[in-house]
Amino acid sequence: MRPILTSLALSLSLLLLACGGEQDAAPADASAAAEQGAAGADADAALPEEAPMPGGDFRVVAVELGTELDEEGRVPRPQDVFTTVDTIHAAVVGVGSSPGLTLSARWLLEDGTQVAKAGQSMVPEAPTVTTFSITQPEPWPTGTYRVEIAINDRVIETRSFTIE
Repeated sequence: MRPILTSLALSLSLLLLACGGEQDAAPADASAAAEQGAAGADADAALPEEAPMPGGDFRVVAVELGTELDEEGRVPRPQDVFTTVDTIHAAVVGVGSSPGLTLSARWLLEDGTQVAKAGQSMVPEAPTVTTFSITQPEPWPTGTYRVEIAINDRVIETRSFTIE
């Protein structure tokens, strides 16, 4: 149920952004341009801030894509080309510690359409491997995809891959 709500919220957010649009008419004089610029500055100030990064020194050092995982949760043979029926794993290797964070993966089509999203709350104190996987009952459409890895919803790594 949660992924459906997340997708709905994302869709509504994108719809609201699209409806905001830009004004077609250019200001008639410099004072109108200044007023429009001041209004734009106020709108920028109202934008939400990015999610805060966690405390500590945790960082992602590798993102491995593949069709298999070893006993440690790593991808033994990383690849960036998959078949239409593969289950695709992203093994995210992190080092350092943090009093708490959420590590997430967002799987996207080339045009930015979200395929899936998953996150995991964690309190790392040693090197970690966090695995995110996607699969579906029907064959994947061929094309270019990407996975975005984020800490507290701030994208820190992006990996592109192809399904042939």
